[in-house]
Order: sequence, then structure tokens, then C-alpha cells
Amino acid sequence: MKLSSNAQLYFIGIGGTGMASTAGLAQEAGFQVSGSDANLYPPMSTLLDDLKIPVRTPYSKDNINGLKTDMVIIANALSRGHEELEEILSQGFPYTSFPEFLGEMILKQRQSIVVAGTHGKTTTTSMMAHVLRSLGHDPGYLIGGIPKNFSKSFHLGSDAPFVIEGDEYDTAFFDKNSKFLHYYPKFLIFNNLEFDHADIFKDLAAIEHQFDLLFDRMDNKKNVLANWDDPGVRNFLETRKLAHEVTRVSTVGENADCDFHLEDVIPGQKSWRAVVKTPRWGQLNFETSAIGQHNIANFTQVVACIDRLVSAQVIPEPDSLSLSQSIASFEGVQRRLDHLASVNDIEIYEDFAHHPTAVALVLQTFKRSYPDRRLFVAFEPRNATSRRNIFTKRYAEALNIADQVLLGYCPVDKRIPEELRMNTAVIAESIGSKAEFFESNEDLLNSLVAKMKPKDAIIFMSSGSFSGIQYKLANRLSV
Repeated sequence: MKLSSNAQLYFIGIGGTGMASTAGLAQEAGFQVSGSDANLYPPMSTLLDDLKIPVRTPYSKDNINGLKTDMVIIANALSRGHEELEEILSQGFPYTSFPEFLGEMILKQRQSIVVAGTHGKTTTTSMMAHVLRSLGHDPGYLIGGIPKNFSKSFHLGSDAPFVIEGDEYDTAFFDKNSKFLHYYPKFLIFNNLEFDHADIFKDLAAIEHQFDLLFDRMDNKKNVLANWDDPGVRNFLETRKLAHEVTRVSTVGENADCDFHLEDVIPGQKSWRAVVKTPRWGQLNFETSAIGQHNIANFTQVVACIDRLVSAQVIPEPDSLSLSQSIASFEGVQRRLDHLASVNDIEIYEDFAHHPTAVALVLQTFKRSYPDRRLFVAFEPRNATSRRNIFTKRYAEALNIADQVLLGYCPVDKRIPEELRMNTAVIAESIGSKAEFFESNEDLLNSLVAKMKPKDAIIFMSSGSFSGIQYKLANRLSV
């Protein structure tokens, strides 16, 4: 891909998180950026407005009449038959995907740190970028959420490292391989591996194939930071005889013979403390307000990656105190066990968890930090996998960790055969008397208002909006 430094780019589908952030990065890099979408909504509408990037809404083939652009960047949500996309194709504009654009125009020239795995990508990417910045560097980053330490979710940076969330979802209608294959990984944080994205992957083997392709792109396998305590990661590497080529990280302390080994964890309400055995800093002690075993695991991976960056002479060696302080100053990511309000000694949280493993981890975290509180969980299946009934049993097992379970209605996706659609009433029935199914989110909210009392806590879990009821609850409880 050859583009001049001030080339004109047109992003079709610019309102998506990845597309809007990539448009912002392109603008930082000196490109002239514009785009289109069906409509725009916060927070991406606010971001694009702040950046003064012109956006045409709604989609229309008329948007393309007279369009002057050197490259069209096409969102993966668009498919053949789309009015504006078809006009772009018929007029012969050169086009690409945002992952390929990122790879060829930005990441190819940088020390790319790719964070991959089924869970924890957004949080770990945020942690990695924050630690590097706290240590005095100016890394680039692209994050799929909103880190609380940063003013925005992307930054071009001036230092060599660039930290990016490595999504295994497909790239575009013309490229069905995973996005992360375009990111020229020099370092890879491999957190976990499970089946997900049932709308595009037939089985786990199909996902593993994408990771095979990703590993083929890694020149130095020692720069793979592998979570050896995750069964999926361990099985993937052992069956490919890569166990001793990668850097093995025991993130929950199950494997003391690893290169990095979590030795101790002390849970608390406001923060958790940990001790990690490292080859460079000995026993590294740190404390973080990002509570939970999963976040301790994420930070253990970050520590291992910092070590590899030092070994590769990408960054100078930080002392252990500076590294611990950089971890302690991390403030978290919006919608990741995010505390919304306290009302009458009732605590209100929201979380993005939508895979049953992530749901269980979040609920276990809260139970360990606040064992004396009665825990309510409200769950709404919204993404492509959770709207299928493939994880019905596992959702029931995970949600059963809470003391009271409230299940929202699952939106009907007509592309999913009826016999494969999720029915949250079945989950409620499987859990039993402490679970209840609601036809409407307003009814769910009313039930919470009637049931909750001091010393209770509620976590709203959804990858969607949950009709905004998580933001209404505090006012309803304070009446």
C-alpha cells in the first residue's frame, strides 16, 4: 500500500469504535480524513466532532458523487449490497480495511505489541500502554474501550512501541481472516483461548487456525508472553511443540517452573496486592485498584512484556519501584467492573462481560472483595455469540455465583435459526428460585427497586446499552 503522507482517506462506517479510532490515528499521522455512516452516537460522535472530521449521514450513493479520495477504508460491518459500498466499487475507488491500513501505514514501522486472546484484550492493552507512559515513554496505542487514564482510546505516539488490541474477529467482507493478522506483531501477549464468535467461527479449531497464522508472523517466539495457566493457551502451544519457544507466564500461580510466576495474591475491597517472581526484578510486589484475579493475571503478563521489551533493547530497564508505581496508578477502563453510584449503602456497577468465563470471573472477584454484601446480577445477552443458545448451560453456572439473578430479554436476531436462539427464560429456569426472567428492561428495573436494600450490590452485565437502566437505578433508589 502506497499513500502520500497527506493522502485523502474516506472511512465508510466511520462511527464504529475501531473505525473512528483509526480515523483519529490517520489524522494524527497527517492524512486528510472524512467518512460516512448510517448515523452517529456518543461516544464516537463526540470524538469525531472534537477532531473536526467531516462525516456524511446517512449512507447514500449520493455521498460518493464527486468524492475525491486516494483510499476508501471499509468497515467490517458492511457487506455486498450496501448502497454506498456498491457505488464505491462501481466507480473503482481503491479500498482496504482498517486493520490492513493500520498495519501497512503505521504498525509496519513500529515495534508492535499485540494483545490477543478471548478475554481481557481491552484491559490488558490499556494496562500495557499506561505502564509504558508512566515509565516515561510515548507509545502509540489503539484500544477498543475507554481507558480512564487517557483522554482518548488512541494515540500515534513518538516512541517505537505501539500497543494494539488484537481482535480475532474477521477483517472485512473481502477478507475473512482475523484482524490481528495485519498488525505485524513483534511482541504478542497471549492471554487465553476459548471458543467465541459463533457467528463466524464453526468451532475452536477455526479460531486456532487464525492463531497459527498469527504465530507464523512472529519472528522471535520468545516475544510471545503465553499465559501458561490457561488450558486453551497451553494446549495450543503444546500440541504445536512451542512450549519451550515462548515465554511462559504463570498468571494464577499454578506452574512454578514458568519464566514468570505469580506467587501470592491478597484480595481487598479497594485494591488487590500481588507478588510476581521475575528473572529480572526478583520478587516484584505491586498493588492495583483493578481488582480481581483476572486483572492480576493481566498485569503479570504486562510485567513479562516489559521484561521482553528490555531484552530486545526497545526500552531501557526500569527499576522495580518505578514499575510497581506505574501499575498502582492505573485507573481502569470504563464498563469493566465500573462503579457507577452508591445510594443508601447500595453499590451499583456495570461490566462489559458477555462470555460465560468473563461473567464468572467478574462475579467471583466481587464475592472475594465484598463477601458480606448480597450480590445481584442483571444480565443482557447482546453480542452475536450470547444471542445463541450454545452457552446456555455455562451462563447458568456462571450467573449462579450471584445471590440474585435478573435476566433481560434476548433480542431476536432473525439471521439465527429459531432452534439456535438464546432464550434467557431457560437460564432462569435452570438456576432456580433466585433467578427471574423479564420481558422488558423497565420491569427488571422495577424489580430491583423493590428488592434492593442496604448492604446489597448490583452488577449490570451487557455488551449493549441495557436500555440505560443501570444509570437510572440510582435516582430510583434515592426517591
